[in-house]
Formats: sequence, structure tokens, C-alpha cells
Amino acid sequence: MTLPDPARTRAVLIGNASGVKHMPDLADIPAARANVLDLQELLTDGTVWSLPPENCVTLLQPQSGRVVKRAVKEAALSAADTLLVYYVGHGLRAGSDDSLYLSLPEMEDSDEGLRYNDLSLRLRPGARKGLRTVVILDCCYADLADNGQMGGDSDSEFARQTEIQGAGLLTAAAKTRKALAPEGERNTAFTSELLAVLREGDPLGPEFLDLDGVFSAVSRRLDERRRRQPRVPEPQLRTRHLGARIVLARNASYQGEPKTAEETPAARPPARSGETTSTAGLVRACLRRQPAVPDLYVVQDASWKRKVQRAAGAHRLDEGEELVAVWVWSSWPFGPADSLALTSTGLRISDNGTNLYIPYTDFGGCTFDSDDKWDSSAFGHDDPRWWLMIRGSYSWTSKPLGNSAPHKMAERLRHIQTIVADGQIKGL
Repeated sequence: MTLPDPARTRAVLIGNASGVKHMPDLADIPAARANVLDLQELLTDGTVWSLPPENCVTLLQPQSGRVVKRAVKEAALSAADTLLVYYVGHGLRAGSDDSLYLSLPEMEDSDEGLRYNDLSLRLRPGARKGLRTVVILDCCYADLADNGQMGGDSDSEFARQTEIQGAGLLTAAAKTRKALAPEGERNTAFTSELLAVLREGDPLGPEFLDLDGVFSAVSRRLDERRRRQPRVPEPQLRTRHLGARIVLARNASYQGEPKTAEETPAARPPARSGETTSTAGLVRACLRRQPAVPDLYVVQDASWKRKVQRAAGAHRLDEGEELVAVWVWSSWPFGPADSLALTSTGLRISDNGTNLYIPYTDFGGCTFDSDDKWDSSAFGHDDPRWWLMIRGSYSWTSKPLGNSAPHKMAERLRHIQTIVADGQIKGL
């Protein structure tokens, strides 16, 4: 995909800095205004999209949900290329269905906000004509927005009816997590890193940063920030029908590809024959592009197999099946470890005597997700616990872990699921 055509692209940037009257924990967010103005500048000054000012609508402190929905509807009808909708403010779980509500000024109760599912109606078939849609939510519980299915009953049906080239939902926090607005900083944590990636680029990225590349770069930056601000949540990315490939910006840090392998002999391990097109190569490349996951070992060459040979034995690979990566969540000093393996044909799980195999061709019937909760430790601290869940045609839940690896593994599996859906993995 290419950069959006400025004349045929529209953006709606929404910011609410107000708290909620009867919810004292939800204080004002001064950074919301700066977020919107800084993003507007990037979209219109030539840094990112070079949008004409009239194609980038800003709604600071909108007085009603009707104003927001009308602006999004008008932009959706006008955008013949790409539509971007951005919101920053408080996100609330409210209503009888415990869905996502976006806060508005002068709210007194949680269910007086703008229900995201109502807003997403403006992105559904018949309500828009743009080929690509990106929604960015910088608010608490933002990933609840995915319950709205990005505006369609199913991925294929949504794509068919809208004739889209992609839809993506990038959020600052998971369904159960709160976003962070550090006191004294100009921008919220998530948008601060998003703006930095759009301005400065990603030294590890290609010439053009698509939604997947921006997500990866923002995730890495937030991982670094989390070392000094432990409660910074992990962003989420949901895509539909090639949505991960929507180009957001030219990579300002791109230095060009090396001309020959000799020029950068240590840059990466030598590729196997056919690695760029084989199933194993596609899965391996997908994993390498993402931020590191604790205890995930990607098999790069023969020397790595010493670390994962016990896992290979536990998973009983078929003849000709190649081990691509293994994620281990228990120690393995003597026997095989409990682990999840990605191979050239599918996913294998060996968990306390339970063995599960999911071929890549069955990924479309699966949901890969994670959840977390905070437990009080014996020392009086709140310690996070994460676990990975597979639902749908297959069902499995990992044991809770004290790090975010299950969440990151869910993201990796969804990326591989996208590759399968795009038809890049065939004939398994």
C-alpha cells in the first residue's frame, strides 16, 4: 500500500480533557488538548499526510455525542481513500452490556458518554466510501471497542460490502486496563510515543511505516517507558482485511536497505533457502518484526536448537515439520518444559501432560486473547498476573504468569492469523 492521498483522505480528532462529576477518580486530563493539537500539526504540516486543513477536523471538548457522530459521518462520506478517527479522554465501561463509552464534557455519570458501538455505525457498510479506515483510541479500556467488530458481522462480509482495503483499531490499553496520563507531561503516555514514531520514524522499520509497523515501534518505546513507569499499559492492535498494511507515515529514520550481505555481515543470520516464501520463513519473519517476548525463542540457525531441543521432543513434530519458535513458561532443568511451539505447519502446545495441535489452516476459527488481574502479594504490593486464552474451534488457557508474555504472545498469534487470512500461508 501507499501513503494516503491527502485530497481524498479525512481525519477527525476528538479530545475531552474533562473528568466526570460523580466519579472523582476520573480527573481532568490536561494532556488531551495537546494530543489533539500535536497530531493535527503532524497530519497537516507535511510530516505525515500533508492534509489540507479542511480535511482534518478537530473537536476539542465536544458538547454532545451527536456533534461527534455527525462529524465522523461527514468525514466517512467524504473520504474516498483513508479515514482516520482519533479520540483521547476517559474511557468507561458502562451500560447494560458493559461496553465502551467515551467521556464527554459535563458528564455526571458513566452512561452519559458516547457509546463507541454507536459511533462505529458511521463506519459500517453504506455509511462510508473510503477504502481504508484507522481508529485510534487513547483511553481506558479502549480495546473494548473491538467488541463492535470494526463495524461488521464478520471480517469477510465487512470487507465485501465496503470494498475496503483494510480497517485497523489501535488502542492505548486492553479491555481491562487503564491508560496513563503522566502528571506534568505534555502528552499522554501512548500518544507521546505515537507522535514520536510518526515524527522520528523507526530505525528498525522499512521505508514506509504501516499500521503494524507503527504499532511495533510504539510498543517497543512503551516497553522502555514501563521500566520507569510500571503501570504504563500495553497497546493493542486489531485489524481487518489487510488493515495491518495501511501506511501511516514515511519512516524518517529509514537509511535504505543494505546493497549486499557483505556490507552488514552481522545484521541478521543467513536466510534458509526459500525462507521469504516458505511457511516457516513467513512465521519467523513475522515474529522477528515484533518486540521481544519473554522466554520466546525464535529458531534462527542450528546453534539455537540446543536451547529448544527438549521442546521439540515434547511436541513430537511430524516428519518434515520444522520448529520455528518456542515459548516456554516453566523451567526445564531435567525433562521437557511446558511450552507453545510454532512450526512450519501450525501451533503445538504441551502443557502439563496436555497436547494440542492447531494447524494454521484452522486459525480462522480461533480467537487469541489475553487477560490480566492484579493480585495483592504478601508484601502488600499489587502484582499483575497475565494469561493467554485460545477460544473458538479450540480451547485452552495458560497458567497465570507474572509478566506480560501471555499478552504479547496473543498479539503474535493474531499477526500470524492475519498472514493466514491474507492467503500468504497456503497448502498446509
